[in-house]
Amino acid sequence: MKRVVLNLCGIKSKGGINIAKDFIKNNDHLSLFIIFDNEEFYEFIEKYEKKFINIPRYLHPFLSLFISKATRKKINGHDLIIHFGNFGFKSKIKSLTFIQNILPLVTPFSSFRNLFLRILYKFNFSISDEIIVQQKHVAELISSSKTKIIGNIIYKKIKQNNVGGFVVIIEDNINKNPNFLIRVVDKLIELNFKVTVINTSKFTISNKAKVVISPSHEELLEVFNKNQTYIHASDYETVGLPIYEALNSGLKVVVPKKDYISIENPNIYKYKIGDIESIIQACLDSANKKSEFEEVPIYFEDWKLT
Repeated sequence: MKRVVLNLCGIKSKGGINIAKDFIKNNDHLSLFIIFDNEEFYEFIEKYEKKFINIPRYLHPFLSLFISKATRKKINGHDLIIHFGNFGFKSKIKSLTFIQNILPLVTPFSSFRNLFLRILYKFNFSISDEIIVQQKHVAELISSSKTKIIGNIIYKKIKQNNVGGFVVIIEDNINKNPNFLIRVVDKLIELNFKVTVINTSKFTISNKAKVVISPSHEELLEVFNKNQTYIHASDYETVGLPIYEALNSGLKVVVPKKDYISIENPNIYKYKIGDIESIIQACLDSANKKSEFEEVPIYFEDWKLT
């Protein structure tokens, strides 16, 4: 049995937590030792050997300098380590660094934070045996012979939701274009459409929209199942997992014309990002389509550890 260390330190987002959770669920043939700094992981790593790490995130690339000698020895006694939180640290075993945040690669000068993260990324790329990414466009940003793409697409025939209604997720992140999405919500309500807003921040949303505050992943899927179209507006994504989750739930999706979602499919409606007329037209087209079943792209990850 392969003995693997999972470094989950630095993972805070729901998307990152779900990716780690799915990896653990789908790789129960591995002997795992898990180091982590987010207490949310406790609920699904109970049966594994683990170590909680309480060290500031900016020190994670140098974590080996701050953990105990016993923990370092335990790590180095395994076959390999997978760093899930964008940053690896030096060890004596094979090291895989998984990149989930691409903003430091595409917009490094948009903030001091992104510039600092880009510098740390470069250091981690140099000490990693493999750099794991989810899609081709991320591999192209890194441009390294050590890069391995694990994301794949299959097509499934999915029963369609024809109940009407739109779903949007509004986050306090400039890359997610929250103010643009609020304009879209207002316009759709003006056109008498039902809109459900997943609001993870403190934005003021029209009182005519149904607002769901910070749902769990399971609650989000329940919201999807009660609607017909999901609207996505990020400038940059590694994958855009809610897009595929919506498709798998029988929804149409309205997405920007960006490289992270280059797939053409009857259930994918594209718009020019930042263009309110373009996105509203895409929404109207999606609302008018009714069908019983459609073949849609489903995203999955194939790790194949060596």
